[in-house]
Amino acid sequence: MTRKEPLDVRELAASEVDRIEADEPPGKGFVREMWRLQAAGQSVLLVAWDGDVPVGSAQLDLRTAPVELKNLNVRADSRGRGVGTALIAAAKAWMRARGHAQLSIGAGVDNPAARRLYERVGFVGTGEVSTITYDYVDAEGISRTATETDERLIAEVS
Repeated sequence: MTRKEPLDVRELAASEVDRIEADEPPGKGFVREMWRLQAAGQSVLLVAWDGDVPVGSAQLDLRTAPVELKNLNVRADSRGRGVGTALIAAAKAWMRARGHAQLSIGAGVDNPAARRLYERVGFVGTGEVSTITYDYVDAEGISRTATETDERLIAEVS
């Protein structure tokens, strides 16, 4: 996908839930859960738009201290075009505007490309490593279980 106009990153709006959900595999329920958490004041989902097409998103989990950037996802056909960088910049701006000093993110030990991006935009490793097992619905709508080992990285946002 070639970007024709500037990328717009903004908080998920109620009117956008159905549009984004239409791109999800059946049974995934991700955007509905993100909207539920956002409406409850526990989370914010930032969505990157290329025109009227959602090309990426990232969750600010407000239930953690420091706030954690989670579920950073960029559509495969939009990778390498600055979408991830724009989402992180928007997350940092959101945090600054609300008086937060730091933002954390987990970098999968098996995902060095993501870690390079995070370090390029100011995140620094803490040495804190955790492993989590979780269930998810894949792109074909199949329920799966995954185990991930992440290192927590921290960035100053002020």
